[in-house]
Amino acid sequence: MNVFALLNIFTGIVAILLGFFAYLKNKRDPVNLSWFLTSLAISIWSFAFAGVVLSERYQSANFWQYLLDASSIWIPVFFFQFVFSLSSKKWNKKIIILSSTVGIIVSLFTFTPYFRIGLTQQLVFRYWVEPGSLYFVSPAIYMIFVILSIGLLIEGLLRTRGAKKLQLKYILLAAIIGFGGGATNFLPQLISIYPIGNYFVIIYAFLITYSIAKHRLMDIRLIVARSVAYTILLILVGSFYAFSTIWIEKIIFGPSNSIGWSQIGFRIILALVVIFSFQPLKKWITKRTDRIFFKQTYDSDELLEQLSHTMGSTIVLIELLYKILNILTHEMKVSRGFFVILKDGHVIDTTQGVGYKKSPRVSIKEIEDISKDGICIYDELEERSHIKNILRRYDASIAIPLKSNNSLSGVLFLGEKSSGDMYSAQDIGIFEILGPEITVAVNNARSYEEIQQFNVVLREEIRKATKDLESANQNLRALDKAKDEFISMASHQLRTPLTAIKGYLSMLLEGDAGEIKKGQHEFVEEAYYGATRMVALINDLLNVSRMETGKFFLEIKEFNITKAVEEELKQLEKTARDKGIKLIFKKTKHINLCADEMKIRQVIMNFTDNAIYYTPEGKVTLKLYDEGDKVCFEVTDSGIGVPKEQQKNLFTKFYRAENARSTRPDGTGLGLFMAKKVIEDHHGEIIFASEEGKGSTFGFRLPKKAKTAKTEDSAPSLGTDISPDTKIDKAIETMDNKIKQGAEKEKVSVN
Repeated sequence: MNVFALLNIFTGIVAILLGFFAYLKNKRDPVNLSWFLTSLAISIWSFAFAGVVLSERYQSANFWQYLLDASSIWIPVFFFQFVFSLSSKKWNKKIIILSSTVGIIVSLFTFTPYFRIGLTQQLVFRYWVEPGSLYFVSPAIYMIFVILSIGLLIEGLLRTRGAKKLQLKYILLAAIIGFGGGATNFLPQLISIYPIGNYFVIIYAFLITYSIAKHRLMDIRLIVARSVAYTILLILVGSFYAFSTIWIEKIIFGPSNSIGWSQIGFRIILALVVIFSFQPLKKWITKRTDRIFFKQTYDSDELLEQLSHTMGSTIVLIELLYKILNILTHEMKVSRGFFVILKDGHVIDTTQGVGYKKSPRVSIKEIEDISKDGICIYDELEERSHIKNILRRYDASIAIPLKSNNSLSGVLFLGEKSSGDMYSAQDIGIFEILGPEITVAVNNARSYEEIQQFNVVLREEIRKATKDLESANQNLRALDKAKDEFISMASHQLRTPLTAIKGYLSMLLEGDAGEIKKGQHEFVEEAYYGATRMVALINDLLNVSRMETGKFFLEIKEFNITKAVEEELKQLEKTARDKGIKLIFKKTKHINLCADEMKIRQVIMNFTDNAIYYTPEGKVTLKLYDEGDKVCFEVTDSGIGVPKEQQKNLFTKFYRAENARSTRPDGTGLGLFMAKKVIEDHHGEIIFASEEGKGSTFGFRLPKKAKTAKTEDSAPSLGTDISPDTKIDKAIETMDNKIKQGAEKEKVSVN
């Protein structure tokens, strides 16, 4: 077959396929529709050209020439409409009507003898155009549309950037080569020069295909990539089978006009080889073509998982923003990006950028404008759009609003891709998922910062309050001392004269000092009763002081400790679940215990809560078992453990291990101290074992039947040393006893 005709047929096939792919992708898009019409005109022109070259009869060649002449003008007309639509993203009816009218007129003109007299032999072609007197009109109009199209492309190159600029560059190059080569077809009938440029038209097809595949022109890259892959696959499989059946058979079986059973068997084997190798070969070719067409792609699920892990594990706002930007720019091959984070929805709080020499200066008004209509893509906005101007000013190609419940938390700006690709439908889908997730992560980080700031303020207030309390405590100690001295003075100085007064008044009433008159008896009796009331008042004051002292007493009663553990454990289930800790309670049966239920519950809660808090991951196991006359409770975790050299001080007041302080800075060091006091006051023992980095076991062993509880004289307050108040209480009791003894002596003396 003639090479000239073969190239035209190939060009026609590629053009019509690309046109149909674009049209089926988006039938309403002016760009896709105008490109389909351009491709259709090129395909008709190419097939008509091949028909002229291959025709052996004049009538056949003349028919194909009419079709060629009429379709040739529509290539630059539709291409001009395509370029115009690509620039404005919409139809301009005046431009469409005017250019189409010119195309119709020129097409009709090609059927007149003014354009073409007939066909004649020219150079190596059997049939070629014999031009009429006004033949030059069609090439002139052809070139006018070409020049207008190239002018629009150059203008677009100067005012666009990113992926669209690369698209226009390859379309411009294809137009120059394609129309330049096609224009040489006018030369033989004018100056008898071989139309060698027509061979370059095939380059046009490859350039347009590359622009589609590499830079997402009309978003049909996947269709083109798969078409190329299947074309290569069919060529390889077909070539292999044809070569095998024709050439290998000649080598193995020799030349023969008949087909024997051995040849039939050989062809069956070849067919089976083709069948079983088709799928692996398809995968191999698809993988290789994807590496060419989708070199910059990524796995959506892996990217979302990586970002979700980052957002879940990072709580510091600036660190969170930087990590998200770093992942997006690295995985999606984005040149740059920056966050604008708002406070209360109307004040710019934080900006964080990657790939910028300095963060862009933004205004709250522009941020509010750009976040009204969802995700904004630079290449899809009108040229004079306010939003497009904002993106241009920030050197960004896309803006993703960060909204939650109609509340704006900020905007994520991203620049163009480093590869020059446009943002694909896959990218937009990722951003639609990420927007709300990033918003939640940002709000959580901001809440954490507010809590941290509140903690700083709270600690400072606590420090000041503690200092004031220390000062007040010193004053209280002084007052306690004064109170001790006053009570001592009251018990010795007031009680003694009152006793003497009562004794002498009693003697007067009984007549030991002589008989008194009736009126005097009433006065003495009134004075006696007044002194008695004074003594009772002092005793009442001593009892009130005793009540306000506040001592530690055990309220022993029988209760179900199994049920108590279950109830305390239930309160901690949510905390454990939030940390991913598995809680296990191993029990044998319901066990009753005589003890102070409330204080034992506090110990169980303290041990279990500590185990959950100091276990980053793993499980916490609770054991409760019967040891005859004793009950044993243990909490075992797989947490940070306690350093061996620090274990001896663990149950002392205010002491905390170093790794515990770094894990939980706000602890007091009183929990284990108080737990130990409670267990010891129940005549029990503490269970403790630990290995740093592997976990700990805390628990207790208590007698089922309560022993004699400590009295108020022997039991100090829980979690404190014997305080000045306790000393005062002791003094008050001593004084009270002395008062009672004095009263007894008074009674004896009176009797």
